[in-house]
Amino acid sequence: MISLKKILGLGIIVYSMLACEGYLAEKPSSSLAIPSTVADFQALVDYQARMNEYYPDCGDNASDYFYLEAADWNARPEWGRDTYVWNAQADASRDWLVCYEKIFYTNTILQGIDDAALGGLNEIDRRHVKGSAFFLRGWTYLHLVPLFTPAYDASIANSPYGLPLRLTPDINAETIRSSLGDTYEQIESDLLAAIRLLPERPVLATRPSKAAAHAALARMYLMKGQFEDALTHADSCLAIQSELMDYNAIDTSVFNSFDELNPEVIFHAELQGQSGLLAPSYARVDSSLIQLYSHGDLRLSVFYTKRPDGSWQFKGSYEGTNYTIFAGLATDEVYLIKAECLIRLGDLSNGIDVMRKLLVNRWRKGTSPELNKISDSETALEFVLMERRKELAFRGGVRWADLKRLNKDERFAKVLIRDIDGVTYELEPNDPRYSFLIPTEVVLMSGVLQNER
Repeated sequence: MISLKKILGLGIIVYSMLACEGYLAEKPSSSLAIPSTVADFQALVDYQARMNEYYPDCGDNASDYFYLEAADWNARPEWGRDTYVWNAQADASRDWLVCYEKIFYTNTILQGIDDAALGGLNEIDRRHVKGSAFFLRGWTYLHLVPLFTPAYDASIANSPYGLPLRLTPDINAETIRSSLGDTYEQIESDLLAAIRLLPERPVLATRPSKAAAHAALARMYLMKGQFEDALTHADSCLAIQSELMDYNAIDTSVFNSFDELNPEVIFHAELQGQSGLLAPSYARVDSSLIQLYSHGDLRLSVFYTKRPDGSWQFKGSYEGTNYTIFAGLATDEVYLIKAECLIRLGDLSNGIDVMRKLLVNRWRKGTSPELNKISDSETALEFVLMERRKELAFRGGVRWADLKRLNKDERFAKVLIRDIDGVTYELEPNDPRYSFLIPTEVVLMSGVLQNER
């Protein structure tokens, strides 16, 4: 079998894909080994440094659940500082780069897996590798959408502000920006294909599964406002994997509250984190978020710890170490998607029941939020959105997407504010800066449409 290291030589040059009508500025060397067996392609799926790590973090760096002291902000690289204060020219090219590198690998798998020799494996293994590639491509595009496209609305589905959809590893393929609707349709197509091919649950949550694809589709449909479809896939996911941890059993005295691959993890992924903005040594939890946790809510002590100066830092990453932020899929998010969709569709009673099932595992035994007092859909929706904010803070890829979709509803639109060294920065709802700039090199060499400013 070809070694993983040698196979990955195919993609090393991908780092030059910022400049392209294709991915690369030059072709890979002909001396590099080409994957030829199902096991070779499985090795690419299992390469965690490419498929499970380095998901984009600029949206989280720009989100409202944390703040930086001036000295810490000044110590960060310029592109990180710009993202934090929503500079109109903030450089998000690193996030673009790592995502399209992942997409290159998935396209390499999809191009070769049908003809790959079994090499001691079987056709079921082939199906699972192919399904994994479909999942990883759709999942990666799903991370890119909140960063580089407008918030979805059916009225702008035909707008030309979607993503360039790379569906081949051909480095010479033309780069064309698709419509917003076509972008979402491609994500949907990839994830539905993954459902048809993958096992219900993987050996380890570092590999994709049917449950993960259903969860990703539930998130995507929620972003689109297609609540019936989001509910369908949330239910399908929870029919396969529905475990919730009882936070009463969590040791809050340790540096990190959770083990890696804890029972709620459906698919494990981590943020890129190159700017360091979200590192516990820098990021302080926004006080308005801390104030949302009532007496009896265990998440305050499970997710956070108090600094000597009285501020709070995060210590509850499902990634397992607190050195990087979890950016994968977990059952708690799926319960929240299900509850929100039920409430938006008018099923208040069942929506509250879903929240009750989640929160009984989050509150100290003998205490609970007063869910019985929620008697109307407006209050219930406000409640579940507040719970999303509390449960999914420091959950990579979630809050920025939530801010964008909720900004379309004046009831939940929010002005974001940063204060640094006496200078106030603001981001108004629906501001064009909610979509980061396409890397300049891509625009110059391919001619794709740049995001508005």
